[in-house]
Amino acid sequence: MPGIKHLLAAFFVLGAALMVSDMANWKASVEGFRAVYQYVLAFFIGFYLFKSTEQLERLLKVLVLVGFLAGLVGVMQVVIGVQTPGAWVQEGEAITTRAFSFVTSPNVLGSYMALIAPLAAGLVLKATSRKEQLLWVAVTGVTLLALLLTASRGAWFALAFALFVCCYIWSKKIAAILVGIGALGVAGLFMVPNSVPLIGSVKNRIFGLFTPEYFASSMQAGRLERWGTAYDKMRIEPLFGVGLGHHGGAVGSRHFGTIYSDSYFFKSLAEFGLIGIILLIAVIFVMMRYSIRVIRESKNSPSFFLLLGLFGGLFAVAMHNFVENIFEVPFMALYFWLFCGLFSALYVEQTLTKKG
Repeated sequence: MPGIKHLLAAFFVLGAALMVSDMANWKASVEGFRAVYQYVLAFFIGFYLFKSTEQLERLLKVLVLVGFLAGLVGVMQVVIGVQTPGAWVQEGEAITTRAFSFVTSPNVLGSYMALIAPLAAGLVLKATSRKEQLLWVAVTGVTLLALLLTASRGAWFALAFALFVCCYIWSKKIAAILVGIGALGVAGLFMVPNSVPLIGSVKNRIFGLFTPEYFASSMQAGRLERWGTAYDKMRIEPLFGVGLGHHGGAVGSRHFGTIYSDSYFFKSLAEFGLIGIILLIAVIFVMMRYSIRVIRESKNSPSFFLLLGLFGGLFAVAMHNFVENIFEVPFMALYFWLFCGLFSALYVEQTLTKKG
């Protein structure tokens, strides 16, 4: 693991040091360490697990079909009018029913669908038979619809950005076309009345972000206020933070009564400090860079679209963590680190092949 092994080693050493630095609250410190590093270990599993792209393809097809079932359940919840827990319905908005399936919350389902949809699209482009293409087109459509019905703006924007990056890697012309389509879509939303079912709700959900009312509400008791609180916690101990499990997540909520930061990176900023957040972002950045290099080297191979779709899903999940605590969800963190380990293994294999 050239390059990234030093970052990972430093990241683990920092976590261990922070865990033993607050023995007065050792239960929270140990649990906070586990909540982060237990899933990072999946990176090493992914690095050594797969022996061929055929083996990977079989696993990804199973993963996509499971995601399809989760998305289908979410779509049916909205169709039959299953009541969404009150915590996930914002007062004054047109959307009162949000898909959440069996994954605890609409935002988590949104992130899950943002992981699965690019993978399904990659399988569409990779398929060699008409029958298989139609199957994966249907799966892609259901997962995208489920994503839309979660009303998770963070997942929407994360996937949109990830799709642009994927298209740019594939073809700059296609990326430019995608930007044009997106601009036309945004312009079209302005002309849609708020009373139009679903589309009007989506319009209200998106453009509501840019209203003075939303900004004031978010600053008072919303996401921006929580980010400010996490930043203030970091200012107490700028270099090393307030300690693992001490703020902004499930562990901090159980042991200290702190609220969720609504951003895994702001949570990490408060708990790890500047050194820790820089290491975390550096590790993710290097893994994404490895993934892009692997995809570019595979451009003329049958696995190109499969790997491109997988990267798109991973990149969307990484972006979503800027506005949600997605890495605190065990199965999402496990998928992310597992497949990042896979990309790193492929990168090493390609590097060794070139040298050989």
